[in-house]
Amino acid sequence: MTLKDKYDTEVAVSNNQDKHQFEVSYPEDAVTAGFAAYLDKGDSRIFYHTVVGDEFGGKGLASILVSEALKATKEAGLTVVPVCPFVKGFVEKNAFEGYRKPNHEDMELVKSQM
Repeated sequence: MTLKDKYDTEVAVSNNQDKHQFEVSYPEDAVTAGFAAYLDKGDSRIFYHTVVGDEFGGKGLASILVSEALKATKEAGLTVVPVCPFVKGFVEKNAFEGYRKPNHEDMELVKSQM
């Protein structure tokens, strides 16, 4: 399936495992527009930070990025743990199944990465 932003321009989402983040980009220009950072802990993937560059705002990229990241996480058999406010809102708004609320251990792990 081809992913397209609000202006019908093709975008791609990939998992950069070395950086522990999903990235949204414009393949035509090889420009990364944003990322959703995560930490894997056991059978959970903790999403703690999502960023889309200001110059790419208003194109729906954050929603595309998070949607694809959550699908890939679910397909990998992992439980989504939304610490990032954008991911949390997306999960709740879209009735995403396969997530749990973050616990104290999750929050401590995230803090240790900052």
